Amino acid sequence: MADAMLRALFTNLIGGGGAVSGLSYDTLPDDDDITITSGVADTLGSYVEVESTVGSADAWQVGCQNSALAVAIDSKVLIATGAAASENVIAQIPFTRTDVSAVGATEGQVVIWPMMVRCPGGTRISAAAKDGDSARAQNVVTIQCTGLAG
Repeated sequence: MADAMLRALFTNLIGGGGAVSGLSYDTLPDDDDITITSGVADTLGSYVEVESTVGSADAWQVGCQNSALAVAIDSKVLIATGAAASENVIAQIPFTRTDVSAVGATEGQVVIWPMMVRCPGGTRISAAAKDGDSARAQNVVTIQCTGLAG
């Protein structure tokens, strides 16, 4: 099955004659972000729903952006699928904030991972965070690709 999925992915990415096929990239949640808060030091905070469904077609998660982390601290954002209280982690994204005073607390980081993660149509997406401090909030959006078949 994995071979068939990879073949379908590359077939959709590269069309006839080596041209890149038409894909769409979007963020979830649409036109906004969510705030996730870590637990006590090095403890995962509660999951927050990013989107109740990725839509009727499959979506491929390709990245994440965080912002508004108000202190220089290392953080890990977990992206998960599934119903509330039974989330399955599909990606763990490390973020590092160094000199916040130099860039401003509203600056963020974008991480694009090298392998797309498939989220079947109708899938719920949520996120949670942990870091070396207590109850630090950050804003998060996920980046997805749609338009792939197979």
